[in-house]
Amino acid sequence: MRRVSLFLILSIVVAISCKKNGEDFVRPDCEIKSYNLKVIPYDSLHLVTGTPVPLDESYPCDPEGVPLFLNPYDGRYYYHPVNIAIKGMQYLNSYVLTGDSRYLLRVQTWVDKLLDISYEIDGALYFPYHFNCRPHGSNVDTLFAPWFSGMAQGQVLELIVRLYNVTHNSRYLNFADKIFQSFKNLNRENYPWVAFIESDRYYWIEEYPMEEPGYVLNGCIHALQGIYEYWLLTKDPEVKVYIEATLTTLQDKLPLFRNPGGISYYCLKHHHQDPVYHLYHIYLVNYLYRMTGEQFFKDFADSLYSDYH
Repeated sequence: MRRVSLFLILSIVVAISCKKNGEDFVRPDCEIKSYNLKVIPYDSLHLVTGTPVPLDESYPCDPEGVPLFLNPYDGRYYYHPVNIAIKGMQYLNSYVLTGDSRYLLRVQTWVDKLLDISYEIDGALYFPYHFNCRPHGSNVDTLFAPWFSGMAQGQVLELIVRLYNVTHNSRYLNFADKIFQSFKNLNRENYPWVAFIESDRYYWIEEYPMEEPGYVLNGCIHALQGIYEYWLLTKDPEVKVYIEATLTTLQDKLPLFRNPGGISYYCLKHHHQDPVYHLYHIYLVNYLYRMTGEQFFKDFADSLYSDYH
């Protein structure tokens, strides 16, 4: 784990003092509606299935068995935090299904690698991408290594929360606390950042943090899934505030992603359309409905289905 010392710039965001388990916490100054969050049972959570992953499956990996990603732009292999988190959750679920400790040992090795390559900045853990990224293949919006992603932060948080639930090892809970902090570090003048409050007072978690954010829908919701499972574990009122802030933004801005009668927009910056992601948007917005019971999300998912399926 790399520790980076930065000069802290005072945030200009106006804060409201609230109580958190008897202590004060800072409430973000953004649009926040109240939601009656539901408890999704484990067997209905994201990536939980009834079928274990074969232990002998083949995938690119380093000598320790940590999954690697082949970057199509330079033909080299790298650690990819989201890919590792997804495979980690699949293997952890396989351990729950089978009780075979080999699954658990692999996940712990992968998490150790994620923590080993992480940066600790302003009290938060960040998981880097060490290759340049060009969303949609555009050279204009290149993210230069190392860069950080709100989606990666949420997916790794989700994995580590589940790992804590299986092992009850307090070190994982401590790491989860530090990952959540990254969603509270809102000053875009500081590097890195993965979440911010826009001028219209909406809170957003960004998959590709650039000078002009892209507003990627699936990245924001995936990050929210991780924060939600952290709340399921802690029932922390401060965590609930950030969930509600994200849900408020999504409920008010989802119509901007819809293309009535056609394929929804992957992001608001480029209006990129992809039929696979459109189907995924339907799944993710339905997931928001399961998290909240809010009829708006169910109706919006149905509208997306009517547009294209």
